[in-house]
Amino acid sequence: MARADLIENLNRALSLELAAVIQYTQHSFLVTGVEREVYRKYFRKQGEESQEHAITLGDKIVAIGGVPTVEPSMIRQSTDLAEMLKQDLELEREGLQAYMAAWESCGDEERPTRFQLEERIYQEQLHIDELEKLTSERKANVTKEKITLRQVS
Repeated sequence: MARADLIENLNRALSLELAAVIQYTQHSFLVTGVEREVYRKYFRKQGEESQEHAITLGDKIVAIGGVPTVEPSMIRQSTDLAEMLKQDLELEREGLQAYMAAWESCGDEERPTRFQLEERIYQEQLHIDELEKLTSERKANVTKEKITLRQVS
């Protein structure tokens, strides 16, 4: 039963990574304006990384006796950069939840898979952190207007 749960959770993560490939690529096509050059590259890089994650997940699912899904999760689309970034943040948060569920469904015999998932969870959290900064959901709490540097002897 534990292995069936793990396969189901890995397939959920795979469906999200497949959606991310499409969503990030679509965003790279649709972004316009002065930010296009920067964000086109950003979205394409994220899509390529999601493709690598999808391949790794598909291989792992087969290795533990499952069949990888070919169905992507919901794909969000916009022509507004701020909305694109919010959509990507939502997708990354869903991905983190899926990876956490997969990690939790690992039994003792799946320790290597658990370690692999821990790395992926870390990477997803980095993406969330960055997207929270890009969407201004997370800002530094500056308490001083001036910084005084001390001279070190």
